[in-house]
Amino acid sequence: MEKIIVDRIENVKGWFAAKELERNSISCNNWDYQSDVNADFVIGYDCDNLYLKFFVQESNTKAVNTKYNEPVYEDSCVEFFVSFDGEKYYNLEFNCIGNVLGGYGANRNNRERLATELLTKISTKPSLGKNRINIIDRKTEWSLEVVIPKAVFKNEEIKTFEGLKTTCNFYKCGDKQAFPHYLSWSPISVENPDFHLPEFFGEVVFGN
Repeated sequence: MEKIIVDRIENVKGWFAAKELERNSISCNNWDYQSDVNADFVIGYDCDNLYLKFFVQESNTKAVNTKYNEPVYEDSCVEFFVSFDGEKYYNLEFNCIGNVLGGYGANRNNRERLATELLTKISTKPSLGKNRINIIDRKTEWSLEVVIPKAVFKNEEIKTFEGLKTTCNFYKCGDKQAFPHYLSWSPISVENPDFHLPEFFGEVVFGN
């Protein structure tokens, strides 16, 4: 099982210095899809927020979904799935222009969408801007910074992230990109692409 000890970040003012954190690779090509994608992420926290930054290099970068809970997984997309109790989990999915889809439940088929009122609490800073995009003639580097307040995890009673032990996975996908792909941080051992398998999540511990 993959494992990360997450560093606490001090004196955060809205965002954070990602260069201070260790990069983790989203490189498990579990189903051998053809892809030229390279993807990494960093994760940090303070008492009230989780901080993520994704770094991506890929060809055929695109995003057409601009509203909350639209199918961003069809675009150039990065995803963060997290379980606090080992049973149900949250899926937060972001396209390269920072739009988000969110859900909660025990498996792929038993989920509820997170309300827009919750998703608006999440801040995103995409390097490509927030307008629709379709880059087909070159390889593109892009990044996405994400700040997730603890209130987004509506079914938890989180006083502070410090000391929490969770299970998570991080993904890069693009169902309707020119070359569909399904990459993960923690490996997944099933026959067909499926990210909604918490039994394959890795361990993520929020340190002191």
